[in-house]
Amino acid sequence: MNKESKTFKYSSLKLAEQANLVHGFFTRKGGVSKDLHFQSLNCNLASSDSKKNVITNREIISNSLGFPYNKLITVTQTHSNHVITMKDGDEHIKHPAADALVTNLPGILLGIKTADCVPILFFDPKEKIIAAAHAGWKGAVSGIIDNTIAAMQNLGANIADIICVIGPCIQQVSYEVDEKFYNNFISVNPTSREFFIDSKQADHYMFDLPAYCMARLKNIGIQHIDNLGIDTYSNPEFFSYRRATHEKSFNKEGKMEYGTQLSVVGMCS
Repeated sequence: MNKESKTFKYSSLKLAEQANLVHGFFTRKGGVSKDLHFQSLNCNLASSDSKKNVITNREIISNSLGFPYNKLITVTQTHSNHVITMKDGDEHIKHPAADALVTNLPGILLGIKTADCVPILFFDPKEKIIAAAHAGWKGAVSGIIDNTIAAMQNLGANIADIICVIGPCIQQVSYEVDEKFYNNFISVNPTSREFFIDSKQADHYMFDLPAYCMARLKNIGIQHIDNLGIDTYSNPEFFSYRRATHEKSFNKEGKMEYGTQLSVVGMCS
């Protein structure tokens, strides 16, 4: 794992060594947003942050990787298992409803927003196929990871060649859930018990979301996995929905306010 302070991002050594590929798991630093909730590299267009600020922040990210802003593609994330494959002529579609993007096109950046959920970047270096997925617990359980890999395979990717990187997200030490969450989760897959440990609080558990995502990847047959192991909740460099909730980060109207960071991957033309 590399941290590049100049552009305020973390990177994976597995991806950094690939020719003609750029990527980054950006922090909340280095942007223009001034509001306390959004300082400073907020990338969430759906937030109450100034749209101008958010666009400028996204420009900072895309330009730092050598791409113009109009080549940065993101999705309207809904915690689904829906994947969109970007094809020639689709670059103008800026915010389709989905939770993962896949393409074999050079010259565009695929971006995923997170604030505790798991950002996963994918690359097949032989077939030159990239993907970016947003895996919250709902999407992970319903198959967003499996569907992303399947979409890559539809473009010709080989499971044996795909590199996957699990970026900064909430770690088990910070992710306490109640008994209802636990029961609902294991009702889908009883073997998921291994991703929970008892919390100090009665009838509560600590859930390991990144380990669950890694297990899904391994079950599919992915062999090349890098897990950055960075906790967005405890690390103030990152936006965290759960931290904002615990800190009662409300605006004057009583609405919860928090920013999102961006994780991106792209192939150079």
